[in-house]
Amino acid sequence: MGEIFVSRIAKLREEKQLTQRQIAEALGLDVSTVRNWEKSRDGVKMFVRVAKLCELLDCQPKDLYESVEPEEDAEP
Repeated sequence: MGEIFVSRIAKLREEKQLTQRQIAEALGLDVSTVRNWEKSRDGVKMFVRVAKLCELLDCQPKDLYESVEPEEDAEP
């Protein structure tokens, strides 16, 4: 039988004394998305895959992306 993954997001959020709404607003999401993460509905498999990828690459999730400024359209 496959592994069952349980979200720890609610526990970590509560330790930081944040509400689901505060998390959603900070990430630009609907509060229902955060609620689903906490109930292990949507997204938890994605978090697990990212964690496994980081283990394979020996990196942190923030190492998987970089922020770039959009280029301004050059006028002809």
